[in-house]
Amino acid sequence: MSRFPRKSLSSRLKWGQVRRDRDSPSQRREGVLAFAGEPAATVELAEGVPHSVEIAPQQLDRATIIMPVYNEQACIGSTFDAVMAYCQSHPNFQFIFVNDGSSDRTQQILEQRIADSQTEQIQLLSYCDRGGKGHAVKMGIYLANTDYVCFLDGDLAYSLDHLDWLTAKLAQYDVVIGCRSLVPEGNQGLRLSRKIAGKVFNSLSKQILNLPYVDMQAGLKGFSGKAAKEIFDRQELIGFSFDVELIYLAKKLGYSIAEIPAYVSNSHATKISKVDLLADSIKMLRDLFKIRWNDWTGRYE
Repeated sequence: MSRFPRKSLSSRLKWGQVRRDRDSPSQRREGVLAFAGEPAATVELAEGVPHSVEIAPQQLDRATIIMPVYNEQACIGSTFDAVMAYCQSHPNFQFIFVNDGSSDRTQQILEQRIADSQTEQIQLLSYCDRGGKGHAVKMGIYLANTDYVCFLDGDLAYSLDHLDWLTAKLAQYDVVIGCRSLVPEGNQGLRLSRKIAGKVFNSLSKQILNLPYVDMQAGLKGFSGKAAKEIFDRQELIGFSFDVELIYLAKKLGYSIAEIPAYVSNSHATKISKVDLLADSIKMLRDLFKIRWNDWTGRYE
Protein backbone atom coordinates (compact mmCIF):
# COMPACT_ATOMS: atom_id res chain seq x y z
CA MET A 1 0.00 0.00 0.00
CA SER A 2 1.50 3.30 -1.03
CA ARG A 3 1.91 6.03 1.54
CA PHE A 4 1.29 9.74 1.22
CA PRO A 5 4.67 11.37 1.98
CA ARG A 6 4.53 14.33 4.34
CA LYS A 7 6.85 16.37 2.14
CA SER A 8 4.36 16.20 -0.74
CA LEU A 9 1.43 17.57 1.28
CA SER A 10 0.27 21.03 0.28
CA SER A 11 0.94 23.89 2.69
CA ARG A 12 -2.80 23.97 3.31
CA LEU A 13 -2.77 20.46 4.77
CA LYS A 14 -2.12 19.94 8.44
CA TRP A 15 -0.97 16.51 9.57
CA GLY A 16 -1.70 15.98 13.25
CA GLN A 17 0.17 13.12 14.82
CA VAL A 18 0.98 12.40 18.48
CA ARG A 19 4.35 10.87 19.26
CA ARG A 20 5.83 10.07 22.60
CA ASP A 21 9.32 11.33 23.39
CA ARG A 22 10.40 7.95 24.67
CA ASP A 23 9.75 6.27 21.33
CA SER A 24 12.84 5.36 19.37
CA PRO A 25 13.27 6.68 15.80
CA SER A 26 12.76 3.17 14.46
CA GLN A 27 9.23 3.18 15.89
CA ARG A 28 8.31 6.46 14.18
CA ARG A 29 7.16 5.72 10.67
CA GLU A 30 5.55 8.59 8.79
CA GLY A 31 1.89 7.93 8.15
CA VAL A 32 2.07 4.54 9.88
CA LEU A 33 1.37 3.77 13.52
CA ALA A 34 3.28 1.41 15.80
CA PHE A 35 1.03 -1.29 17.23
CA ALA A 36 1.05 -3.21 20.46
CA GLY A 37 0.99 -7.00 20.64
CA GLU A 38 -1.88 -9.05 19.35
CA PRO A 39 -3.66 -10.92 22.15
CA ALA A 40 -6.66 -13.14 21.50
CA ALA A 41 -9.97 -11.30 21.65
CA THR A 42 -13.68 -11.99 21.53
CA VAL A 43 -15.76 -9.12 20.20
CA GLU A 44 -19.50 -8.71 20.69
CA LEU A 45 -21.31 -6.55 18.14
CA ALA A 46 -23.71 -3.83 19.21
CA GLU A 47 -27.28 -4.45 20.26
CA GLY A 48 -29.34 -5.40 17.26
CA VAL A 49 -26.37 -6.87 15.38
CA PRO A 50 -27.02 -10.61 15.64
CA HIS A 51 -23.50 -12.03 15.43
CA SER A 52 -20.29 -12.15 17.45
CA VAL A 53 -16.85 -12.49 15.95
CA GLU A 54 -14.12 -14.55 17.58
CA ILE A 55 -10.63 -13.50 16.62
CA ALA A 56 -7.55 -15.64 17.22
CA PRO A 57 -4.11 -14.00 17.60
CA GLN A 58 -2.94 -15.00 14.13
CA GLN A 59 -6.07 -13.41 12.62
CA LEU A 60 -5.48 -9.96 14.08
CA ASP A 61 -4.40 -8.26 10.89
CA ARG A 62 -3.68 -4.56 11.06
CA ALA A 63 -6.44 -2.21 9.92
CA THR A 64 -6.66 1.51 9.22
CA ILE A 65 -10.04 3.20 9.65
CA ILE A 66 -10.59 6.47 7.79
CA MET A 67 -13.18 8.77 9.38
CA PRO A 68 -14.06 11.83 7.25
CA VAL A 69 -15.54 14.74 9.22
CA TYR A 70 -17.02 18.09 8.27
CA ASN A 71 -18.45 20.56 10.81
CA GLU A 72 -19.08 17.87 13.42
CA GLN A 73 -18.22 19.89 16.54
CA ALA A 74 -21.52 18.88 18.17
CA CYS A 75 -20.70 15.18 18.16
CA ILE A 76 -16.95 14.87 17.56
CA GLY A 77 -16.17 14.65 21.27
CA SER A 78 -18.42 11.64 21.80
CA THR A 79 -17.09 10.09 18.57
CA PHE A 80 -13.52 10.48 19.82
CA ASP A 81 -14.41 8.90 23.18
CA ALA A 82 -15.94 5.91 21.40
CA VAL A 83 -12.87 5.52 19.18
CA MET A 84 -10.54 5.71 22.21
CA ALA A 85 -12.49 3.00 24.00
CA TYR A 86 -12.44 0.85 20.88
CA CYS A 87 -8.67 1.28 20.48
CA GLN A 88 -8.04 -0.05 23.97
CA SER A 89 -9.42 -3.45 22.99
CA HIS A 90 -8.13 -3.30 19.40
CA PRO A 91 -4.38 -2.56 19.43
CA ASN A 92 -4.13 -3.65 15.79
CA PHE A 93 -6.41 -0.82 14.61
CA GLN A 94 -5.41 2.75 13.72
CA PHE A 95 -7.83 5.61 13.08
CA ILE A 96 -7.28 8.61 10.86
CA PHE A 97 -9.75 11.50 11.18
CA VAL A 98 -9.77 13.55 7.99
CA ASN A 99 -11.06 17.07 8.59
CA ASP A 100 -12.52 18.14 5.24
CA GLY A 101 -12.18 21.90 5.63
CA SER A 102 -14.53 22.31 8.60
CA SER A 103 -15.45 25.91 9.42
CA ASP A 104 -16.43 25.17 13.04
CA ARG A 105 -14.25 23.88 15.92
CA THR A 106 -14.02 20.27 14.71
CA GLN A 107 -10.28 20.52 14.01
CA GLN A 108 -9.44 22.25 17.29
CA ILE A 109 -11.42 19.74 19.33
CA LEU A 110 -9.71 16.79 17.65
CA GLU A 111 -6.25 18.31 18.01
CA GLN A 112 -6.77 18.85 21.74
CA ARG A 113 -8.28 15.41 22.34
CA ILE A 114 -5.46 13.67 20.47
CA ALA A 115 -2.82 15.64 22.37
CA ASP A 116 -4.48 14.85 25.71
CA SER A 117 -4.91 11.16 24.94
CA GLN A 118 -1.24 10.53 24.08
CA THR A 119 -2.20 7.65 21.81
CA GLU A 120 -0.51 6.67 18.60
CA GLN A 121 -3.57 4.84 17.31
CA ILE A 122 -5.43 8.04 16.41
CA GLN A 123 -4.23 10.64 13.93
CA LEU A 124 -5.64 13.73 12.25
CA LEU A 125 -5.29 15.10 8.75
CA SER A 126 -6.70 18.58 8.12
CA TYR A 127 -6.86 20.93 5.15
CA CYS A 128 -8.55 24.29 4.57
CA ASP A 129 -10.73 23.88 1.49
CA ARG A 130 -13.59 21.42 1.53
CA GLY A 131 -13.13 18.73 -1.11
CA GLY A 132 -16.10 16.48 -0.41
CA LYS A 133 -16.41 13.14 1.34
CA GLY A 134 -14.85 11.20 -1.53
CA HIS A 135 -11.82 13.49 -1.48
CA ALA A 136 -11.46 13.17 2.30
CA VAL A 137 -11.58 9.39 2.17
CA LYS A 138 -9.01 9.29 -0.63
CA MET A 139 -6.61 11.53 1.31
CA GLY A 140 -6.90 9.22 4.30
CA ILE A 141 -6.37 6.13 2.16
CA TYR A 142 -3.04 7.54 0.95
CA LEU A 143 -1.80 7.53 4.55
CA ALA A 144 -2.66 3.90 5.23
CA ASN A 145 -0.19 1.05 5.09
CA THR A 146 -2.00 -1.85 6.73
CA ASP A 147 -3.53 -5.20 5.78
CA TYR A 148 -7.03 -3.73 5.64
CA VAL A 149 -8.30 -0.21 4.98
CA CYS A 150 -11.85 0.83 5.85
CA PHE A 151 -13.87 4.00 6.04
CA LEU A 152 -16.66 4.85 8.42
CA ASP A 153 -18.84 7.95 8.73
CA GLY A 154 -17.33 10.38 11.25
CA ASP A 155 -20.65 10.94 13.01
CA LEU A 156 -20.84 7.20 13.78
CA ALA A 157 -23.97 6.67 11.73
CA TYR A 158 -22.85 3.04 12.01
CA SER A 159 -21.36 1.91 15.31
CA LEU A 160 -17.71 0.92 15.63
CA ASP A 161 -18.83 -2.63 16.37
CA HIS A 162 -19.45 -3.04 12.63
CA LEU A 163 -15.68 -2.89 12.10
CA ASP A 164 -15.19 -6.30 13.71
CA TRP A 165 -17.67 -7.80 11.28
CA LEU A 166 -16.18 -5.85 8.37
CA THR A 167 -12.58 -6.92 8.97
CA ALA A 168 -13.56 -10.52 9.69
CA LYS A 169 -15.25 -10.63 6.28
CA LEU A 170 -12.16 -9.09 4.66
CA ALA A 171 -10.26 -12.24 5.57
CA GLN A 172 -12.30 -13.92 2.82
CA TYR A 173 -13.09 -11.10 0.37
CA ASP A 174 -11.19 -8.21 -1.22
CA VAL A 175 -13.95 -5.64 -0.71
CA VAL A 176 -16.77 -5.57 1.85
CA ILE A 177 -19.62 -3.05 1.82
CA GLY A 178 -22.25 -2.22 4.42
CA CYS A 179 -25.80 -2.76 3.25
CA ARG A 180 -28.77 -1.22 5.07
CA SER A 181 -31.16 -3.33 3.03
CA LEU A 182 -29.89 -6.47 4.76
CA VAL A 183 -31.31 -5.16 8.02
CA PRO A 184 -34.88 -6.35 8.74
CA GLU A 185 -37.51 -3.86 7.55
CA GLY A 186 -38.34 -1.38 10.29
CA ASN A 187 -34.79 -1.42 11.73
CA GLN A 188 -33.02 0.34 8.89
CA GLY A 189 -33.17 3.77 10.48
CA LEU A 190 -33.81 5.52 7.17
CA ARG A 191 -36.15 8.40 6.51
CA LEU A 192 -38.60 8.08 3.64
CA SER A 193 -36.71 10.61 1.48
CA ARG A 194 -33.47 8.62 1.89
CA LYS A 195 -35.22 5.37 1.04
CA ILE A 196 -36.72 6.86 -2.12
CA ALA A 197 -33.41 8.42 -3.19
CA GLY A 198 -31.65 5.11 -2.53
CA LYS A 199 -34.11 3.13 -4.63
CA VAL A 200 -33.81 5.63 -7.49
CA PHE A 201 -30.02 5.55 -7.33
CA ASN A 202 -29.81 1.76 -7.24
CA SER A 203 -32.25 1.42 -10.10
CA LEU A 204 -30.17 3.80 -12.20
CA SER A 205 -26.96 2.04 -11.22
CA LYS A 206 -28.28 -1.33 -12.34
CA GLN A 207 -29.38 0.06 -15.68
CA ILE A 208 -26.30 2.15 -16.45
CA LEU A 209 -23.46 0.32 -14.69
CA ASN A 210 -24.85 -3.20 -14.41
CA LEU A 211 -24.17 -3.36 -10.67
CA PRO A 212 -26.34 -5.83 -8.73
CA TYR A 213 -26.00 -4.37 -5.22
CA VAL A 214 -29.05 -2.98 -3.45
CA ASP A 215 -27.23 -0.42 -1.26
CA MET A 216 -23.97 1.14 -2.41
CA GLN A 217 -23.90 4.36 -0.41
CA ALA A 218 -23.73 3.33 3.23
CA GLY A 219 -20.67 4.98 4.81
CA LEU A 220 -19.22 1.64 5.82
CA LYS A 221 -16.76 -0.08 3.47
CA GLY A 222 -13.54 -2.06 3.73
CA PHE A 223 -10.77 -3.11 1.36
CA SER A 224 -7.71 -5.28 1.41
CA GLY A 225 -4.56 -3.17 1.23
CA LYS A 226 -3.89 -4.24 -2.35
CA ALA A 227 -7.45 -3.59 -3.49
CA ALA A 228 -7.53 -0.17 -1.81
CA LYS A 229 -4.37 0.93 -3.63
CA GLU A 230 -5.59 -0.13 -7.07
CA ILE A 231 -9.13 1.17 -6.62
CA PHE A 232 -8.41 4.56 -5.06
CA ASP A 233 -5.57 5.24 -7.50
CA ARG A 234 -8.28 5.18 -10.20
CA GLN A 235 -10.96 7.09 -8.29
CA GLU A 236 -12.21 10.17 -10.16
CA LEU A 237 -15.39 11.20 -8.32
CA ILE A 238 -15.16 12.99 -4.98
CA GLY A 239 -18.77 13.93 -4.34
CA PHE A 240 -22.15 12.29 -3.90
CA SER A 241 -21.53 9.17 -6.00
CA PHE A 242 -17.95 8.25 -5.16
CA ASP A 243 -19.09 5.09 -3.35
CA VAL A 244 -20.63 3.57 -6.46
CA GLU A 245 -17.53 4.40 -8.48
CA LEU A 246 -15.42 2.46 -5.96
CA ILE A 247 -17.68 -0.58 -6.31
CA TYR A 248 -17.69 -0.28 -10.10
CA LEU A 249 -13.88 -0.20 -10.08
CA ALA A 250 -13.68 -3.17 -7.71
CA LYS A 251 -15.87 -5.20 -10.06
CA LYS A 252 -13.95 -4.03 -13.15
CA LEU A 253 -10.63 -5.03 -11.55
CA GLY A 254 -11.97 -8.48 -10.67
CA TYR A 255 -12.01 -8.14 -6.89
CA SER A 256 -14.39 -10.26 -4.83
CA ILE A 257 -17.13 -8.24 -3.10
CA ALA A 258 -19.24 -9.15 -0.07
CA GLU A 259 -21.92 -7.36 1.95
CA ILE A 260 -22.69 -7.10 5.66
CA PRO A 261 -25.80 -5.65 7.33
CA ALA A 262 -25.38 -1.98 8.27
CA TYR A 263 -27.45 -0.88 11.27
CA VAL A 264 -28.07 2.88 11.36
CA SER A 265 -27.64 4.44 14.81
CA ASN A 266 -30.66 6.03 16.46
CA SER A 267 -28.97 9.44 16.65
CA HIS A 268 -28.27 9.45 12.93
CA ALA A 269 -31.77 8.29 12.09
CA THR A 270 -33.19 11.44 13.68
CA LYS A 271 -30.96 13.81 11.68
CA ILE A 272 -32.77 16.05 9.23
CA SER A 273 -32.17 14.73 5.74
CA LYS A 274 -30.36 17.00 3.29
CA VAL A 275 -31.50 14.92 0.32
CA ASP A 276 -33.10 16.94 -2.49
CA LEU A 277 -34.88 14.27 -4.51
CA LEU A 278 -34.90 16.19 -7.79
CA ALA A 279 -31.49 17.89 -7.64
CA ASP A 280 -29.67 14.89 -6.20
CA SER A 281 -31.26 12.50 -8.68
CA ILE A 282 -29.95 14.67 -11.52
CA LYS A 283 -26.48 14.69 -9.94
CA MET A 284 -26.58 10.91 -9.52
CA LEU A 285 -27.58 10.39 -13.14
CA ARG A 286 -24.77 12.68 -14.32
CA ASP A 287 -22.21 10.89 -12.16
CA LEU A 288 -23.28 7.44 -13.35
CA PHE A 289 -22.83 8.47 -16.97
CA LYS A 290 -19.48 10.01 -16.04
CA ILE A 291 -18.35 6.66 -14.63
CA ARG A 292 -19.34 4.97 -17.89
CA TRP A 293 -17.57 7.65 -19.90
CA ASN A 294 -14.40 7.35 -17.80
CA ASP A 295 -14.37 3.62 -18.46
CA TRP A 296 -15.04 3.96 -22.19
CA THR A 297 -12.26 6.54 -22.57
CA GLY A 298 -9.70 4.47 -20.66
CA ARG A 299 -9.36 6.67 -17.58
CA TYR A 300 -9.62 3.61 -15.33
CA GLU A 301 -6.81 1.70 -17.03
